[in-house]
Amino acid sequence: MRRTHAFPLLILLLGAAALARPPAAAAFSGFGPITASEQYGTAITFKVELPGGAPDQLELLIDFGIQPDATFVAPVEVSGTQATYVWDASKQYLTPNTPISYRWRATSGAAVTESAVGSLRYADNRPGLDWHTAQMGNATIHWYGSSESRARRFGDLTGGAVSSAEKLLGHALDGPVDIFVYVTRDEFFGALGPGAREWTGAATYPGIRTVFMWLGGGSSEYLDRALIHEVTHVVFFDATRNDFHAPPLWLNEGFAVWSERQNADTQAATVRSEVSSGLLSFGAMTDAFPIGTRGSSLSYAEATTMVDRIIHTYGGSAMSGIAAAYRNGATDEEALRAGTGVPAAQLYSDYFRAFGASEPKPVPAASIGPSIVHTGASGGDGQATTGPNGAPAEPANTPGGTPAVLVIALVGLIVVVVAAAYLVRRRRQGGAQ
Repeated sequence: MRRTHAFPLLILLLGAAALARPPAAAAFSGFGPITASEQYGTAITFKVELPGGAPDQLELLIDFGIQPDATFVAPVEVSGTQATYVWDASKQYLTPNTPISYRWRATSGAAVTESAVGSLRYADNRPGLDWHTAQMGNATIHWYGSSESRARRFGDLTGGAVSSAEKLLGHALDGPVDIFVYVTRDEFFGALGPGAREWTGAATYPGIRTVFMWLGGGSSEYLDRALIHEVTHVVFFDATRNDFHAPPLWLNEGFAVWSERQNADTQAATVRSEVSSGLLSFGAMTDAFPIGTRGSSLSYAEATTMVDRIIHTYGGSAMSGIAAAYRNGATDEEALRAGTGVPAAQLYSDYFRAFGASEPKPVPAASIGPSIVHTGASGGDGQATTGPNGAPAEPANTPGGTPAVLVIALVGLIVVVVAAAYLVRRRRQGGAQ
């Protein structure tokens, strides 16, 4: 009798199955090194190492700015034991000197793990821009080429501009201001990005405490005033910042222009010359100024003379009272009253009266006549149908004068008769076969 040795055979089969079984997938075990690099105007590349393998879900979280109010979240595919995300800076413009913080987030089952926070500052590292940097009081100046002397001049002016604005607004600058000095027009506008006005000679981005200056923007005297103007915007931003809304543009720009010379003599002359043509309402200068020459010039002039009037009529503490109210989340009406002690409506009317001008009024809404609506039936269904001057509209008729509803009914009847005749004929033919 032949004996079967099943046990050794079973062991062999199990061993073969074990060898044939695919290796267990690598499991996420945490984050390795994280890195980020930028090429201005091209891309920002974020990378992370995943030594233990991929999690169920991987995301990159990016915060832009000094105090961001939102986080950009992007899902990222893993390749092996690393992942890469590329921000396309050629399509999604980002202002130079923007601080960026980022972190990776992995989800595996119910477990959520975040990496350490990485950071970089988005540098304008275009070829030829060999930046040099110096700290001068409240300013960090940046220049390249032979523009150091002018950059240091801007650094000197920053101290005085900041001190003056701080005193009037009653609030200290929150941190140093970065000032970048550009030599050529193309380099300057390349930093400002799409949408910059062609007449721009200097620009401020208060949210990242950055000023861009173009040496070809004007004369030395213009550049000095422009620097003071732009730095004042940063102080104003710090002094009025809140979680609800920004102050009206006329107050922001008016204070910056007033700060250039500490008066509004030139602007007052402009306002007086425009009285006969009509002045602009301050309510129309809350979010934007007109682009045209007259509208733009008059907007800045009215804004500056209003700030001058607030300072000299309501005292040196008026602007600081307004700024403090904004920091506490006040509305425009509440903030202006907090600083001046009078309602905003009175502040505006007193301003126009001081220039002998009539107060601008909203343009009356145009009268729109009733619409002509043809329904094909009378108004018996409860919908009032009117014609010109409010008269009842005639029912819509066919060209021959027969009501449209009767025509439709007649056509339907003919179709039914023809169909019935066709069916009767088919039945007769079927019975004859």
